[in-house]
Amino acid sequence: MHGRPREYKNKLKSDPKLQESYKKKVDAIRNGTALVLEYRKQRKYDPAVLDASAKLLKVVPEIYTLWNFRREALLPVFQAGGQEAQRASEGELALTQACLTENPKSYSTWHHRKWVVARGLAPLERELGLVARALDEDQRNFHAWNYRQFICGRMGRSAQEELGYVEEKIVQNFSNYSAWHFRTILLHQLYCGGGGGAAGIGGGAAAAGSAHPSTTTATPAATAASTTAAGAAGVTRGSASQRTPIPHEVLDQEYDMVHQAFATDARDESPWMYYRWLVGNTLAHLGGQQAAEATNSCATETTTTATTSSSGGQNQPTAAPEAAAEDSRSSASAAAAHKAPTNAAGTDAADAAAADSSASQRPTGHEASEAAAAAAAAEANRAIVAAVLDREARRLQEEHLAAEPDARWPLLTLARLREAQARLGLAASPEAAAQLAEEARQLYGRLAVLDPLRGG
Repeated sequence: MHGRPREYKNKLKSDPKLQESYKKKVDAIRNGTALVLEYRKQRKYDPAVLDASAKLLKVVPEIYTLWNFRREALLPVFQAGGQEAQRASEGELALTQACLTENPKSYSTWHHRKWVVARGLAPLERELGLVARALDEDQRNFHAWNYRQFICGRMGRSAQEELGYVEEKIVQNFSNYSAWHFRTILLHQLYCGGGGGAAGIGGGAAAAGSAHPSTTTATPAATAASTTAAGAAGVTRGSASQRTPIPHEVLDQEYDMVHQAFATDARDESPWMYYRWLVGNTLAHLGGQQAAEATNSCATETTTTATTSSSGGQNQPTAAPEAAAEDSRSSASAAAAHKAPTNAAGTDAADAAAADSSASQRPTGHEASEAAAAAAAAEANRAIVAAVLDREARRLQEEHLAAEPDARWPLLTLARLREAQARLGLAASPEAAAQLAEEARQLYGRLAVLDPLRGG
């Protein structure tokens, strides 16, 4: 992983003595595991069997069946509490630490450690220090990052506090994709998930047996807006952070930070992935109406889908939604008109009810004022989004492509920005939108020449 060669496997292929030693080791592990499972069938959880499973796990930490055996054996001890439970907790923490020294990315070991900590007997500050040392050893160990999120959630550590730590790790190594990813989660929690709640998220909270909400439910309009906007910018809706917009001023600070990473190494893909996420959140500020417009714009072919006419066999564009709705209303009115009233009194009552219903549906002055304010806010948001995309396009041209015209990441990102501007109607005029779309096409064509393996 990450271009690091597995030297041990190469040595194993070329060294007969090492192969023989490896075979003996495998046989011993199989026999030991079978013995432990036999005791498990008999519901025997003797200390000697637990010791045997611990020795096996120190050699091969990924035998999750043995971890399951230990949890099954120790659960009654933890439930009973007291000194025995405390000793069991310390013993399991020591065992998992030894196993993580052997394999720092063992899924089963990290999961077991979470289970032990969730019993509530482990000092959380000590755990935070341990995971900090693990991340000093390997800054991109996503298991350690996930465990840190779990511990922060247990401690109630705020997202604001964690942002400082994450920024420190990013500055140490701009290629730290795990740190960039954790930052997306923290920003969402801080600005969209309740104003700086605990930084714990995901499976860690579940393992602790407590609920730490990691997402904020977005309205259907906001979700639709973000879906379309993210698609136009080449951004996948992979996280709740992209479904709920972060304040513009915060995103502006993040843009500045990621441009510093570009200046360090413009070929490193980790900052560019984060940049795409930022663009997705910027575009998520577009409202539901804009999302509908963008959907129509992004699917020009489908909005003019032809249907075969039954009379002439020629293709006819389908009716617009508004026209279809009007036809539906007209049909309903016509059908109602052809129904004979049963009596005059019934007709008068129906007319009165219809009048009352119509009156109740008319917007009040307050509602009209709110609608006007919402429309003004949406237009202001649209103007901000347009300005941000234009600013970012200029920065890519002036700060990156001016010095290195064939840099692939800046070219690809600029093409996506221009495409988003054109498709979402963020240009100053239809002519400007057409020019942006043409620029995007030319950029994509240039990328296909520069990088033919990814030319499509």
